[in-house]
Amino acid sequence: MSTSVENKKRKLSKKTDDSDQKKKKVQFSLNNSENEKPKKLDFDTLSSSLKSRATEKLAQVAAAKRQARVKPDPSMLSNVKLIKKQLKSKQKQMETKKKKKHINIVQDKENTTFRQRLKERQKLRRGVLYDMADKSKKIWEILRRDETTNEVRVKLCGELMKLIEGNVKFLSMAHDTTRVLECLIQFGNEQQKQYIFEQIQKDIPTMAKSLYAHHVILKFLTYGTDAQKDTIKKSLHGHVCKLARHSIGCRVLEYCYNDICNSAERFQLVQEFYGREYAILKTTDVKNIEELLESKAATGQRANVLEYMQENLMPCIQKDLLSTSIVHRAMHEYIRNANEKGREEIIDAVKEKLIKMIHSRDGARVAIYCLWYGSNKDRKLLIKSFKSFIVKIAKEEQGYPVLWTIFDIVDDTKLVSKMILQELMSSFDDIINDPHGKKVLMYLIAPRNTKHLQYDLVQLMKTSDALQTSKKDSNIRQDELFEFCKSYFLEYFTSNILSALKDGFKGFMMTEMIERLSSADDLTSFYTSLSSTLSTSSVEPQAETNLIENQVSHNVLRHLIIADALVSTLLSSISPDILRAWILCNRGCFIFVMMLEHGQPDECKQVRSLLVPSAVDTLKRQTFTGAKILVEKLLSSS
Repeated sequence: MSTSVENKKRKLSKKTDDSDQKKKKVQFSLNNSENEKPKKLDFDTLSSSLKSRATEKLAQVAAAKRQARVKPDPSMLSNVKLIKKQLKSKQKQMETKKKKKHINIVQDKENTTFRQRLKERQKLRRGVLYDMADKSKKIWEILRRDETTNEVRVKLCGELMKLIEGNVKFLSMAHDTTRVLECLIQFGNEQQKQYIFEQIQKDIPTMAKSLYAHHVILKFLTYGTDAQKDTIKKSLHGHVCKLARHSIGCRVLEYCYNDICNSAERFQLVQEFYGREYAILKTTDVKNIEELLESKAATGQRANVLEYMQENLMPCIQKDLLSTSIVHRAMHEYIRNANEKGREEIIDAVKEKLIKMIHSRDGARVAIYCLWYGSNKDRKLLIKSFKSFIVKIAKEEQGYPVLWTIFDIVDDTKLVSKMILQELMSSFDDIINDPHGKKVLMYLIAPRNTKHLQYDLVQLMKTSDALQTSKKDSNIRQDELFEFCKSYFLEYFTSNILSALKDGFKGFMMTEMIERLSSADDLTSFYTSLSSTLSTSSVEPQAETNLIENQVSHNVLRHLIIADALVSTLLSSISPDILRAWILCNRGCFIFVMMLEHGQPDECKQVRSLLVPSAVDTLKRQTFTGAKILVEKLLSSS
């Protein structure tokens, strides 16, 4: 009892002491407030003190957590692992349940056909829209046939429009249903086309990159209205560079650029290779890259334009997307205006891939510039990349000048003979009968001859003379190339003399060949074939075998008489009776006039002895001008 009483007394004494201390503190604070002025708060010290207290508290909490942390029970860890395994197994079961029906159909090959399995796959993939797609394909199967009448097509197009309403984009993304849309665009009326176009109008750039949907865009470019085509052109603005380096998008860009756009619209598209600003704002102040670079040179931005062009062309080269005309044009403009370093980088990247570009004018010019400015090593690799394509290049409308450039500028004639001429000569008959291939053969015989070759291209070839990239003399190079192929020319013309006489280009090629051949070359077989062909020629005006009166063969014979000693061959190989029969036609008389003008003195005597005693009276009775001129020549010379 005594202890409890003492404890109570102690507690009461503590309370009284605490109350006294509180009263003292209050009195002290009141006295201070009366005597002293209030101090201004220092926020810096306050914040630092608060930070220190907060860090202390955080340290205390962290220490308490460390003390309270208990090591995990290993049995609990094993339970967690089991739960994870169970979750994974359940996920796999769910996935197999979803694919179970599909797997059973695929694996049950004995009881099902391929078409049944394909249908089930499509049902799983398309879901609710499967029935709509299936019905539309059945209608399309009838609509696409050639024997379907226009009335039936109108009815079927109406049924299709009801089915596809609201699902145009879905149908355009599949390989089979996109054909339905293509057929509807081809055979549908303007309202139906307009509805489909409105559904895809916002997604044209993305659809242009789709494997199947891009066919819908191509169909609108072919069968759409002018307004729809203009919309597609404008929708490509800002996406040209991306489409050019996309394997699918480049097809839409190529068709739009090459077949739909005019020259002004093409320039608007190609402007996007010049800078980012031209993707939004198209310039109309300049007409070509040279004018643009002149204007940029004044502001010091010429190098920026060329650098941006190189940045966009390099991905196309690396991805082998070099078949589009717009890339050819941009590359031609770049290589034409770039500095030496930039040109070398492009040549190094594209030198072994030029075979994909030669079919277009700009692509062929790129190949020509690569040959002009490339090193000997670059030229060698470029020529080797043409292996097995030489005949095709020779037949290309824009490709054959590339072969001219090789003949003009490559000093290694052994390489050219082995890689190019050998392949050309193996298909000689095919090439000489081609309208472009025969120009390649003519260039080997008469290089840079504007009588037989296009003047503009010959001038283009002459621009390489100022570059001085070849060390060998041009005449030596041309003689070495002609030496390799002259036997092929002589063999062909000997065995095909009749076709050569009737074809003007071949005839002039034959005369140029005779002029190039030296006295050491054996021409007996050629002259024998020529004389035997002329001896069988008729002099009747309407006869097909009348080579004497034929204008083409007459010109060829005239050039052969001027070019070589053909007079002695004609006089020695053809019988006098056949030669006298030539005076019955006008051009036959002119052949004798040419023989008298260009023959040797002894040959002229033979002609006079052949005609003067027996044929003068016959010539005087003729009314055409050739006979009158020949009589004057014969009488004056006698």
